[in-house]
Order: sequence, then structure tokens, then C-alpha cells
Amino acid sequence: MTGICGLLGREADDLGSKAKAILSLMRIRGSKSQSFSQSVPNGEKITIGICDSTGTQPFSHLAVPLALDGVFFRNDEGPHNPEPAGPSRLIRTPGAFAFLTSNQDHLTAGRDIMGQKPLYCGQIGSDAVAFASLRSPLVSIGILEPKPVPPGKVIRASVRGFETMSDYSLKQPKEEPTSEAAATQTLEDLFTEAVGRIVPRGSGIAFSGGLDSALVAKVAKNNGLEPELISVGLKGQPELEHAEKTAKSFGLRVTIRELTSSEILNSLPVVVKIIETTDPVIVGISVPIYFACQKAREMGLNYLAAGQLSDELFGGYGKFEEMALRDDVTILGRAMFDSVVAASAKDFDPGDKLAVAAGLELCSPFAYLPFVEYVLKLPASLRVHLADGNVIRKYVLRRLAARLNLPDSVVGRPKKAVQYSSGVQKVLLKEAKRQGMSLGKMLESLTR
Repeated sequence: MTGICGLLGREADDLGSKAKAILSLMRIRGSKSQSFSQSVPNGEKITIGICDSTGTQPFSHLAVPLALDGVFFRNDEGPHNPEPAGPSRLIRTPGAFAFLTSNQDHLTAGRDIMGQKPLYCGQIGSDAVAFASLRSPLVSIGILEPKPVPPGKVIRASVRGFETMSDYSLKQPKEEPTSEAAATQTLEDLFTEAVGRIVPRGSGIAFSGGLDSALVAKVAKNNGLEPELISVGLKGQPELEHAEKTAKSFGLRVTIRELTSSEILNSLPVVVKIIETTDPVIVGISVPIYFACQKAREMGLNYLAAGQLSDELFGGYGKFEEMALRDDVTILGRAMFDSVVAASAKDFDPGDKLAVAAGLELCSPFAYLPFVEYVLKLPASLRVHLADGNVIRKYVLRRLAARLNLPDSVVGRPKKAVQYSSGVQKVLLKEAKRQGMSLGKMLESLTR
């Protein structure tokens, strides 16, 4: 629940006022702000700012000023990371974070390897650069098209632009042959570790009763984390009843948030403003997440866990089934990897923005780096299984669900995207038709 910004420009530039303007436009990420400035060689200046809800991240006690948005999942000490202290070591630590620091008279930025926290950058004219957690504040100071900082890369800024200092971004590994039984056992061990490290006790879980959210809930329950389950959907959606039955089978209770069509439509301007995009797919996914976040906050929760990245890792989307039937597994493996990389912009950025706007932190155990790195090495045929002309998406994940004794109604449940299972997409399409325009055009009209 933090916003960060950084600027580098000429000493004569009023970077302090620009930082103040950016921070004021990021109050949705934290109302208490502060900034730090220093002069560097060549007549240049660096300003770093931060806003959060507590004002507890002062720069004064740090040897090197650091603005951090996010968390780390383990202590970065020991033989697993022999790098010297600094940005390159920081970025290789499992976590969900973005950072800005003044390092050796340079403004340096980075995001975790999965890109779970937003951070954008751009050039102001020809003699200044800026970073911020949100796009719109950068647009307000003259950056027309802010670009996301690439996940897993350490970026150093100068007045002339940006250069990559270290690149630890996700690379597609070679598949390693393994048995179904061995893969299922390792997935259980790694996912149990992921939930234990990422999901705090008493967190909310965005729960549909589908494979992904059911696995998060089941493992959290097994770990003694006492999760609170939250299901969101249009009144009368059958998935709400399924979620309730599934939660009961775990010995958990689910809080149902039934939506009306008017509530869904009235939320659109707010959702679009928060997620900073009118992409119809992203908006459709974001609306139920928005209501789940609002409900979690009403319940006094601080964290909301979700099943993000499972479909990308395990081939849950319909397009992967089509590829399995049409193409060879080499193409399928590459397509799943590309989908994992794209999740930073399509899933994590909007999800984080919605959670933080509600005063929450989003937890994504499927994005736990050791888990991701292992899954990417699994044969594509274990993730999308083709036999006798039939395709089973997320095959090995379903084997894990069966191993953990999830109900058959979950293990074999077909994938249904949240915008459809919640009933949101139906409402949006109906309204767009009523207005006589495409859904994309209708959403774009909300920003005028």
C-alpha cells in the first residue's frame, strides 16, 4: 500500500514540485508523503518520493535512500544469493515489489522478476526522466506515454534516457522430463511453501470455488492460516452456490457478495480510473476483483489472496487447448511462457491497483518465483494433456487437487473466466448493445 516516484534532471529544474505533484496524484496508494533530494555530478539532481498510509518509511536513517513498494518473501541472506548488497541482489529476492534508489549518484529502479508491483517511467523533454507507481501522474507532468519498467531488470536513468544495468528477467528454460507422480509431489511441496510464505494468517481469499482459488483455500486451511473466503457474482449466478458448497467441504465459510446489474455498471468509471486502462478483457476481470477488494476491506482484512498466474503457467485458457490440437508441444510451451511474461501488465498491475485502492495488499502464491521456475521446466504435455483427441488443460494441477482430496466438482471443473462466471461480462455486453456501441468504445467513453 505504497506509491513511489523518482526524478532525475538538471539542478535548475524544479524536480521537488514535480515530485510533490506526482505524490498528490497517488494519494490512492497512501496519503502521507515525503521526498528526498540530492545533488549529483554534472549539475544534476535526484529526487525520490514515497507515499503510504502511515508515513513510516523515512529516508533519513538509510545510508542509501530507498523507496520500496511491496514485500520480500524470505530473508535475503545465505548461500542462495551470493551477490554483493545492492540493486542486483535485491531484485533476485523472491517477493512482490518495485523500488527506486539513489545508487552511486544514479537513479536506479527495478521490479521483482514476475512484475507484481507497478512501476512506470518516461522522459520529460530532453533533460529529465521520471518514475512513478501509476501512469496518470507521469502524464500530468508531460510524459505522454509512460512505459512499464521491465520486470527483473535493474534500470539506471540519466537525463538522456534509460539503460539496463542487470537483467534477471524470466527466461524460458529447457523442459526437464519427469513423471506425473514426481511433478505432483514437487508441486505440492512448493505450493505449500508459497502459501505459507506469501499469505498471512487471517487473509481474505477471492474464492470462486474453481481449481485455482480452491487450491489456495485448501492449502491455507491445511497450514492453519484461517482464511476468510469471499465470493462475488451477479445475483442468481450458479457459481455462487458452487463456491458455498466447496467452502463447506473444506470446513470453511464463504462470504457472498451478490451484485446487481446497476452496481456493476456504476462501478465502471471508478474501476477504469483505478486500473488506468479501458481494455475490455482487463476491465471485465477487474470488476469482480474490485468488489471482492471492497468486501474484504469492509470485513477489516488487510490482505487478499488470489489465483493469478495459474492459467498462464498451466495452460488454462482455451487458446492453449486449440494449440494442443492444432500445433506441436514446442509451440505450446513457448505460448504458455509468453503468457506468463505478459501477466505482469494484464493481471498483476490491475490487480495490485485495485487492492491498494481498497487499502489491501494482493497475495499471489502461484507467482512465487521458485514455484514458477519449477513449473516452467515441466513438459508442456503435463500441463496441457492430449490423449485420444481430448485435451485436459491444467492437467498436473488437477492431479495435485486430487492428491489434496479436493472434491471431484473442483478437480474436473472446466475453466470459466471470472468475468463470465461472475456474470459481469453479460451485464457489460448488454449495456454496450443498449448504447449501440462496442464494449471497447463504451469503456473509452468513460474517460472523456
